[in-house]
Amino acid sequence: MVVPERKFNRYARYYLSRFKMDVARVSKKYAGTQVIYQLEVEGDSVIFEYLKADKSTIDYGFKSAQIPLPGNINQTERALQLIFTEQCKNDKPKSPF
Repeated sequence: MVVPERKFNRYARYYLSRFKMDVARVSKKYAGTQVIYQLEVEGDSVIFEYLKADKSTIDYGFKSAQIPLPGNINQTERALQLIFTEQCKNDKPKSPF
């Protein structure tokens, strides 16, 4: 999935099928009375890349990410469960030969 980051004139690409959801967690931070939720994920290979404005040149990538979760956290958690149990399957292990 590729999403724009207009503030920095670049794009971010997420490899959802590489997320290790068994070790992922939703954390919360408090800003006054407001609660801000964040999904913390990691993977064995690159799960998140920054792309240049042309959407094809990779700037750099990461094996972990912290993704802000705006909106209703209950709906977001249900959506994540649906996405990762039915839609995004883990990459098949590659044969060493």
